Amino acid sequence: MTRIIQLLCVLLSLHSFTVSADPFNVYPFKIPDKYKAALKDYRTKWHRMTGFEHSGLHWQQFIVVFLNQDAKVYEQNYLEYLRYYQDYDEEEEDEDEIAEPNFKVYSPGTIVLKENFSSVSGAPHDALTITMMIKREKGYSKGFGDWEYVQFDKEGNIVLAGKGSEPMIKQMCSNCHASIEERDFIFANFYSRKK
Repeated sequence: MTRIIQLLCVLLSLHSFTVSADPFNVYPFKIPDKYKAALKDYRTKWHRMTGFEHSGLHWQQFIVVFLNQDAKVYEQNYLEYLRYYQDYDEEEEDEDEIAEPNFKVYSPGTIVLKENFSSVSGAPHDALTITMMIKREKGYSKGFGDWEYVQFDKEGNIVLAGKGSEPMIKQMCSNCHASIEERDFIFANFYSRKK
């Protein structure tokens, strides 16, 4: 009986360690009712495209990016971005010899979800918001890639939601994303392939 109790204690302590060691087993965000069905189990069922990455583009926060589909498009666009913009070495090649990037477009229904965390001493700290871009049908938001932009806080309060053409969305999101229209408006600047 003593051995069984000891074994149970060891197993429980190992389970506790593995849960606390994996930050993705903790759900710090409350999902608004409007998006609960679409975002169900996104941390375990979707494609996690990054680890915790520091993003200067997004208010100096740490981010984690998830996609419900089109993970290959994200990967392709990231690799094309690196090849074209980051790998250029003027001593090795003439700029004219570099092939133009071949960026892909996301299909309708794709959700690019980004968890945002504060940064303290160079590490992720508090959960802040979730921001999403949802690819809608052609014609949804002309000139803005047909993306819907959504942001909600960790308590599940919707901060903004709408088309890229709406004034508030333009001010907060889509004006910046418009600078990368050739990449279908998605900053695929981080990517962590799972082995």
